[in-house]
Amino acid sequence: MIKKIIYWVLLIIFIIGIAGAVYIVNVVNTLGAPVTIQESVTFQVKENESWDTIIVNLQKNNIISKTDGLNFYIAFRRLSPKPATYTIPKTMNTDQVIKMIARGLLTRPEVTITIPEGSDIYEIGDILESGLSFNRANFVKATEKFDTTQYDFIENKSLQGYLYPDTYRFFDDASAEDVIIKMVNNFQKKALPNLKATDTLSSYQVLILASIVEKEVSIPKDRQIVAGIFLNRLKDGMKLQSDATINFITQSGRSQSTLDDLKIDSPYNTYQITGLPPGPITNPSVEAIKAVINPTSSDYYFFLTTRDNPPKTVFSKTFEEHIKAKQQYLP
Repeated sequence: MIKKIIYWVLLIIFIIGIAGAVYIVNVVNTLGAPVTIQESVTFQVKENESWDTIIVNLQKNNIISKTDGLNFYIAFRRLSPKPATYTIPKTMNTDQVIKMIARGLLTRPEVTITIPEGSDIYEIGDILESGLSFNRANFVKATEKFDTTQYDFIENKSLQGYLYPDTYRFFDDASAEDVIIKMVNNFQKKALPNLKATDTLSSYQVLILASIVEKEVSIPKDRQIVAGIFLNRLKDGMKLQSDATINFITQSGRSQSTLDDLKIDSPYNTYQITGLPPGPITNPSVEAIKAVINPTSSDYYFFLTTRDNPPKTVFSKTFEEHIKAKQQYLP
């Protein structure tokens, strides 16, 4: 009986040893297999892309053919992929390709791009187009297709409001999705801790109103007063009547709306709707968010921005006072 047990134990060890040897041979053969391309090709690894996705893409692009044991090898070596656009020569093997992606490019050209506070998605697209390899249309389309489910704080399919305005350094071959991820992550880091619900507004409504305040005034102390004015109007059931929301619809760049503009049928036309529009019109700064959360209480219901350089904000308590201010400062 003991001899039989010893026999079966030795047999199992032998079989495991043979299987392990075969597996190792397969891994070695996979790593040593030459790439299947006939000439050098470029291959992009995106930000936060997993090895599983990278390996699938290498196969789809006919760069590698064998993958047996590749994930085991990568996990055993504790390799991490580095985002970049790689040039893969036809003389490489699979092991060299994996190591190159894990090592990353020693030097990658970068560009510095500043997104001003209050820029909307279209304006951001124009700015990015001047420094990166994609155009405005590509960027806007990428924001529409972006999977927002990975960020539980995003309350609308649109990314408007969540692309934090800041100065960024991007690799010159960055994709639109790479840029979006970086900007949303920056919003999560810098803006989200300050974004809170108030007694009358949800956190998303705070973001919406902050986007309007951001576009209406730039002076910090005036932002708090203007935030208070809009909150007064909301409380009393008045229309916000923000020219910034009209400009968001028309993309005209006009600071003052025309009579035809005011007739536009849109949920963003705050001259027609009562309450807030359905989403942010810009990507506001932390300061604009704070202004909405901590507004300055006043009896003002109206305001205007003069054409002075620098401009100043004139506040009025009544519509009659507002009309006189417009005649004086905006003849």
